Amino acid sequence: MQFLQLLKLFLLPLIVVGVLSALIPQIMKTDILVLQNNMGETSITELLQQILLLVAVVVFYVNAKLDKAGRAFWVLVAGFFGCMFLRELDHYMDAIVHGFWFYPTMALAIGTIFYSVKNGQNMVNTAVEFKKGNAYLFIFIGLVIVLIFSRVFGTGSLWEDLMADNYQHLYKTIIQESLELFGYLFIFIGSCQQALNLKGLKGKE
Repeated sequence: MQFLQLLKLFLLPLIVVGVLSALIPQIMKTDILVLQNNMGETSITELLQQILLLVAVVVFYVNAKLDKAGRAFWVLVAGFFGCMFLRELDHYMDAIVHGFWFYPTMALAIGTIFYSVKNGQNMVNTAVEFKKGNAYLFIFIGLVIVLIFSRVFGTGSLWEDLMADNYQHLYKTIIQESLELFGYLFIFIGSCQQALNLKGLKGKE
Protein backbone atom coordinates (compact mmCIF):
# COMPACT_ATOMS: atom_id res chain seq x y z
CA MET A 1 0.00 0.00 0.00
CA GLN A 2 2.80 2.41 0.89
CA PHE A 3 4.57 1.55 -2.35
CA LEU A 4 1.43 2.48 -4.30
CA GLN A 5 1.22 5.75 -2.42
CA LEU A 6 4.83 6.49 -3.35
CA LEU A 7 4.05 5.77 -7.00
CA LYS A 8 1.09 8.12 -6.80
CA LEU A 9 3.18 10.85 -5.20
CA PHE A 10 6.18 10.67 -7.52
CA LEU A 11 5.53 8.57 -10.62
CA LEU A 12 2.04 9.80 -11.52
CA PRO A 13 3.04 13.50 -11.75
CA LEU A 14 6.03 12.50 -13.87
CA ILE A 15 3.82 10.54 -16.25
CA VAL A 16 1.19 13.31 -16.52
CA VAL A 17 3.70 16.11 -17.11
CA GLY A 18 5.75 13.89 -19.43
CA VAL A 19 2.78 12.93 -21.61
CA LEU A 20 1.56 16.54 -21.85
CA SER A 21 5.07 17.73 -22.72
CA ALA A 22 5.41 15.05 -25.40
CA LEU A 23 2.31 16.43 -27.12
CA ILE A 24 4.00 19.74 -27.90
CA PRO A 25 6.21 18.41 -30.75
CA GLN A 26 3.15 16.72 -32.26
CA ILE A 27 1.22 19.99 -32.13
CA MET A 28 4.17 21.72 -33.76
CA LYS A 29 4.29 19.13 -36.55
CA THR A 30 0.56 19.48 -37.11
CA ASP A 31 0.84 23.25 -37.49
CA ILE A 32 3.85 23.13 -39.81
CA LEU A 33 3.37 19.97 -41.86
CA VAL A 34 -0.40 19.41 -41.89
CA LEU A 35 -2.00 22.84 -41.57
CA GLN A 36 1.03 24.66 -43.03
CA ASN A 37 0.24 27.81 -41.05
CA ASN A 38 3.88 28.50 -40.07
CA MET A 39 2.73 28.65 -36.44
CA GLY A 40 1.10 32.00 -37.06
CA GLU A 41 -1.47 33.81 -34.96
CA THR A 42 -4.26 31.39 -35.91
CA SER A 43 -2.27 28.21 -35.33
CA ILE A 44 -3.16 25.42 -32.91
CA THR A 45 -0.11 26.40 -30.88
CA GLU A 46 -1.35 29.97 -30.39
CA LEU A 47 -4.89 28.78 -29.65
CA LEU A 48 -3.67 26.40 -26.97
CA GLN A 49 -1.53 29.12 -25.40
CA GLN A 50 -4.63 31.29 -25.08
CA ILE A 51 -6.75 28.47 -23.65
CA LEU A 52 -4.13 27.50 -21.05
CA LEU A 53 -3.84 31.13 -19.97
CA LEU A 54 -7.60 31.51 -19.78
CA VAL A 55 -7.75 28.52 -17.41
CA ALA A 56 -5.33 30.32 -15.09
CA VAL A 57 -7.45 33.49 -15.18
CA VAL A 58 -10.64 31.57 -14.33
CA VAL A 59 -9.02 29.54 -11.52
CA PHE A 60 -7.63 32.56 -9.72
CA TYR A 61 -10.80 34.56 -10.25
CA VAL A 62 -12.74 31.75 -8.58
CA ASN A 63 -10.11 31.78 -5.81
CA ALA A 64 -10.87 35.46 -5.29
CA LYS A 65 -14.59 34.73 -5.08
CA LEU A 66 -14.16 31.99 -2.50
CA ASP A 67 -11.37 33.36 -0.32
CA LYS A 68 -12.56 36.71 1.00
CA ALA A 69 -9.60 37.16 3.33
CA GLY A 70 -7.06 36.72 0.53
CA ARG A 71 -9.15 38.24 -2.25
CA ALA A 72 -6.79 41.11 -3.01
CA PHE A 73 -3.92 38.74 -3.77
CA TRP A 74 -6.01 36.38 -5.90
CA VAL A 75 -7.41 39.34 -7.85
CA LEU A 76 -3.85 40.52 -8.45
CA VAL A 77 -2.80 37.10 -9.78
CA ALA A 78 -5.94 36.76 -11.93
CA GLY A 79 -5.36 40.26 -13.28
CA PHE A 80 -1.76 39.45 -14.12
CA PHE A 81 -2.74 36.40 -16.14
CA GLY A 82 -5.62 38.39 -17.62
CA CYS A 83 -3.13 40.94 -18.95
CA MET A 84 -1.05 38.13 -20.46
CA PHE A 85 -4.21 36.70 -22.02
CA LEU A 86 -5.17 40.03 -23.60
CA ARG A 87 -1.64 40.37 -24.96
CA GLU A 88 -1.98 36.97 -26.61
CA LEU A 89 -5.14 38.25 -28.36
CA ASP A 90 -3.27 41.11 -30.05
CA HIS A 91 -3.81 39.59 -33.51
CA TYR A 92 -7.58 39.79 -33.14
CA MET A 93 -7.54 43.23 -31.51
CA ASP A 94 -5.44 44.60 -34.37
CA ALA A 95 -8.59 44.26 -36.47
CA ILE A 96 -9.94 47.24 -34.47
CA VAL A 97 -6.78 49.38 -34.45
CA HIS A 98 -3.17 48.25 -34.65
CA GLY A 99 -1.86 47.88 -31.12
CA PHE A 100 -5.33 48.14 -29.58
CA TRP A 101 -4.48 45.33 -27.12
CA PHE A 102 -2.46 47.85 -25.11
CA TYR A 103 -5.49 49.85 -23.95
CA PRO A 104 -7.67 47.10 -22.39
CA THR A 105 -4.53 45.52 -20.96
CA MET A 106 -3.48 48.76 -19.25
CA ALA A 107 -7.03 49.34 -18.02
CA LEU A 108 -7.11 45.85 -16.48
CA ALA A 109 -3.64 46.28 -14.94
CA ILE A 110 -4.48 49.66 -13.38
CA GLY A 111 -7.85 48.47 -12.09
CA THR A 112 -6.35 45.30 -10.64
CA ILE A 113 -3.48 47.07 -8.91
CA PHE A 114 -5.80 49.77 -7.54
CA TYR A 115 -8.18 47.19 -6.09
CA SER A 116 -5.40 45.06 -4.60
CA VAL A 117 -3.61 48.02 -2.99
CA LYS A 118 -6.85 49.40 -1.58
CA ASN A 119 -7.94 46.03 -0.14
CA GLY A 120 -4.56 44.43 0.46
CA GLN A 121 -4.53 44.02 4.24
CA ASN A 122 -3.93 40.25 4.00
CA MET A 123 -2.23 40.22 0.60
CA VAL A 124 1.28 39.41 1.88
CA ASN A 125 0.08 36.63 4.19
CA THR A 126 -1.91 35.03 1.37
CA ALA A 127 1.09 35.29 -0.97
CA VAL A 128 3.34 33.60 1.59
CA GLU A 129 0.89 30.71 1.98
CA PHE A 130 0.54 30.38 -1.80
CA LYS A 131 4.32 30.26 -2.20
CA LYS A 132 4.48 27.18 0.02
CA GLY A 133 2.32 25.08 -2.33
CA ASN A 134 3.06 23.08 -5.47
CA ALA A 135 0.92 25.41 -7.57
CA TYR A 136 3.37 28.26 -7.06
CA LEU A 137 6.36 26.15 -8.12
CA PHE A 138 4.74 25.04 -11.38
CA ILE A 139 3.57 28.56 -12.18
CA PHE A 140 6.96 30.05 -11.32
CA ILE A 141 8.74 27.64 -13.67
CA GLY A 142 6.17 28.34 -16.38
CA LEU A 143 6.63 32.10 -16.10
CA VAL A 144 10.42 31.78 -16.29
CA ILE A 145 10.09 29.73 -19.48
CA VAL A 146 7.51 32.05 -21.09
CA LEU A 147 8.87 35.45 -20.09
CA ILE A 148 12.62 34.80 -20.09
CA PHE A 149 13.89 31.52 -21.51
CA SER A 150 11.69 31.43 -24.62
CA ARG A 151 12.67 35.03 -25.44
CA VAL A 152 16.39 34.48 -24.98
CA PHE A 153 16.61 31.03 -26.57
CA GLY A 154 14.25 32.04 -29.37
CA THR A 155 16.10 35.22 -30.30
CA GLY A 156 16.47 35.48 -34.07
CA SER A 157 20.03 36.87 -33.89
CA LEU A 158 21.16 33.82 -31.88
CA TRP A 159 19.99 31.39 -34.55
CA GLU A 160 21.23 33.61 -37.38
CA ASP A 161 24.73 33.38 -35.87
CA LEU A 162 24.50 29.63 -35.26
CA MET A 163 22.92 28.63 -38.58
CA ALA A 164 24.50 31.27 -40.83
CA ASP A 165 23.29 30.75 -44.41
CA ASN A 166 20.98 27.92 -43.33
CA TYR A 167 18.91 30.24 -41.15
CA GLN A 168 15.20 30.64 -41.83
CA HIS A 169 12.86 32.80 -39.76
CA LEU A 170 10.48 29.85 -39.41
CA TYR A 171 13.03 28.03 -37.24
CA LYS A 172 13.08 30.90 -34.78
CA THR A 173 9.27 30.95 -34.69
CA ILE A 174 9.04 27.20 -34.07
CA ILE A 175 11.55 27.35 -31.22
CA GLN A 176 10.05 30.37 -29.50
CA GLU A 177 6.39 29.43 -29.83
CA SER A 178 6.99 25.82 -28.78
CA LEU A 179 8.88 26.97 -25.70
CA GLU A 180 6.08 29.40 -24.88
CA LEU A 181 3.55 26.60 -25.12
CA PHE A 182 5.78 24.49 -22.86
CA GLY A 183 5.82 27.31 -20.31
CA TYR A 184 2.07 27.82 -20.53
CA LEU A 185 1.69 24.10 -19.89
CA PHE A 186 3.42 24.52 -16.53
CA ILE A 187 1.20 27.50 -15.72
CA PHE A 188 -1.81 25.35 -16.61
CA ILE A 189 -0.62 22.50 -14.37
CA GLY A 190 -0.06 24.95 -11.51
CA SER A 191 -3.52 26.40 -12.05
CA CYS A 192 -5.03 22.90 -11.95
CA GLN A 193 -3.12 22.26 -8.74
CA GLN A 194 -4.56 25.47 -7.31
CA ALA A 195 -8.04 24.45 -8.45
CA LEU A 196 -7.72 21.33 -6.30
CA ASN A 197 -7.38 23.64 -3.31
CA LEU A 198 -10.67 25.38 -4.02
CA LYS A 199 -12.70 22.84 -2.00
CA GLY A 200 -10.83 23.96 1.09
CA LEU A 201 -11.74 27.57 0.36
CA LYS A 202 -15.47 26.99 0.09
CA GLY A 203 -15.81 27.09 3.82
CA LYS A 204 -14.51 30.65 3.79
CA GLU A 205 -17.40 31.99 1.68
